[in-house]
Amino acid sequence: MKAIKNLRYYLNNKTFFTGFAIILLIVIVGLLAPFVANDPYKTDMVNRLSPPSYEHPFGTDQLGRDLFSQVIYGARVSLIVALSISLISMILGCLIGAISGYVGGFVDDIIGRIIDTFLSIPEIILNIAMVGVLMVSLNIGSSIWIVILAVIITNWVSYARITRGMVLSLKEREFVNLSKSAGASDYWILFKHIIPNVVGPIIVLATLNVGNVIMTISSLGFLGLGIQPPTPEWGAILNSGKNYLMIAPWIATFPGLAIMCAILGFNLMGDGLRDIFEPKSRRSVYE
Repeated sequence: MKAIKNLRYYLNNKTFFTGFAIILLIVIVGLLAPFVANDPYKTDMVNRLSPPSYEHPFGTDQLGRDLFSQVIYGARVSLIVALSISLISMILGCLIGAISGYVGGFVDDIIGRIIDTFLSIPEIILNIAMVGVLMVSLNIGSSIWIVILAVIITNWVSYARITRGMVLSLKEREFVNLSKSAGASDYWILFKHIIPNVVGPIIVLATLNVGNVIMTISSLGFLGLGIQPPTPEWGAILNSGKNYLMIAPWIATFPGLAIMCAILGFNLMGDGLRDIFEPKSRRSVYE
């Protein structure tokens, strides 16, 4: 945890700094959307499918809406949803994984089999199935809340697997045995000694996972199962532009570039954090 207290570790890591700069730029642009963009819902059929110009830097879509405004406002939606999903999944997965690894026995066997079952199914297929099940069971169409809940149900597994493995190793360490000998409760040992030691790898996983969640949200939006129009969302914009690739390629190009930049930023941040928290593991690759 010393790296958190020392800012120079971050500033000297070019990979982390580059990724952080990309994400910071996207966040700032999203926050300033009302000041730098027009109304993303305003239609103008006279100027539909207009190419990029001074008035419309990214062109317009099939309804004449300003694509630049849609992409900028879409950054808000994608980042807020992705960060919310990652945070909730991290808390839920870490808690389940920590309990599974520390308690062991029958509880660990059950949770372990659940984790294995989720990991045996391709993630995008599982997400599509979850969206469908929730839509049918709740008898409503796809919405932001359906997408968030569906992805959380499938996304906690990676956190639980990592946390469980680390807890299985840490609970046999001497400092845990000493705490038990001193009469410390399981609750105290778990939350005071074990969980703080898994924070570093979990932060790295969470940072990398945000990019994966953005890809998942965009994929569901592209398939028509994600956040529904007219809410500006990158995957939904891509979906609306797939029928105009030959005559208006900019409709799919710019949201695609936005998705790429966001995922690249979080991946670079994750790689940089891995270098900071686990420098020995990175050095061993080259030795």
